[in-house]
Amino acid sequence: MEVREVCFVRHAKSNWDHPGLKDFDRPLDERGIKDAPMMAREMSKLHLVPDLIVTSGAKRARKTAEFFKREFGLSDIQFMVTDDLYEASADEVYDVLRAVPDSARFVYLFGHNPTFTWVANSISGVHIDNVPTCGIVHVQVMIDSWIKFKPEHAGFIGFHYPKQYKE
Repeated sequence: MEVREVCFVRHAKSNWDHPGLKDFDRPLDERGIKDAPMMAREMSKLHLVPDLIVTSGAKRARKTAEFFKREFGLSDIQFMVTDDLYEASADEVYDVLRAVPDSARFVYLFGHNPTFTWVANSISGVHIDNVPTCGIVHVQVMIDSWIKFKPEHAGFIGFHYPKQYKE
């Protein structure tokens, strides 16, 4: 058994100015473009740097994850895109996590609400009314393989969101 960590990250604020645009293709808005790199810097300062990022393929989630990838200095092989996190249920999010290579001890998953709030609240001892845009729920679990991940055995470590770090 060993400690493994995961941060569930809701994408940064998206732009709703294009009503004809498919939801999957919505970009970040100005606030999202500012919050994503700021939150990545804050996580870096806290030494919460993952071995692997797995992100939804939706444009707003992918762009948020790319800011983190750049800040953390991760390579392309440490960055995975999957449409399985788009419109996913909590169980589908766990399935994505269970498929992560065991060589990654610390993983960031980038996705969407309401699912990521449901995921946060499935963790032992946690109640969060709403994971805001660019909110991050940090969890630890004692397992020797991601395939054994169960949310009820995970321990809540921290909750980070942009308003905590703005003056």
